[in-house]
Amino acid sequence: MKILHTADWHLGKRLDNVSRFAEQVAVMEEICEIAERENVDAVIVAGDLYDTFNPSTESIELFYKTLKRLANNGKRAVIAIAGNHDSPDRIEAPDPLARECGIIFAGFPNTRITPFSLKNGIEVTSSESGFIEIKLPTIDAPLRLILTPYANEYRIKTFLGMEDSEAELRKVLATKWKELADKYCDNKGVNIYSIGTRIHHWILLCHAYPTP
Repeated sequence: MKILHTADWHLGKRLDNVSRFAEQVAVMEEICEIAERENVDAVIVAGDLYDTFNPSTESIELFYKTLKRLANNGKRAVIAIAGNHDSPDRIEAPDPLARECGIIFAGFPNTRITPFSLKNGIEVTSSESGFIEIKLPTIDAPLRLILTPYANEYRIKTFLGMEDSEAELRKVLATKWKELADKYCDNKGVNIYSIGTRIHHWILLCHAYPTP
């Protein structure tokens, strides 16, 4: 299984009054070329998709066109999660349409992806808040992801249903992730989950289980 991990696109970022859009177009082209050249099975975009909560129209258009190309007409799974620069609502807004292309959005820590399947072979076989399992078209082993979108303290407390201190919240959240890993992750699939205490975007640890 080949996974392309990318993050911190910051589409729409400017240098003072100087637009950097041409550079961003070039980088998106390079990412798409890598995915095509390496024939990757899935793409993970791990936070800070945009540079601001209210990106420009041209940045939004570039974002959607890039994800559509990466998805390869629904033949490749693309998972994009919100970072601290992103509006969770904006990230999740196109979800019903995006799923038809094999694109999965997670904006909130309690986001639960509705299971679905596409004719091209991508299928979400299992999910709960903070977790998703995906069957890919040409791979026998499932891909399991523990989703960790950026969340401020209020959202974390809402997700966990508690009012403790930030330090205690981090500890409980780490326990939550471990529970998900213990429940769903074994050596029959490829498991990707986050580690560390700061919830900014994904820090990935991949279990290198032998898969086709």
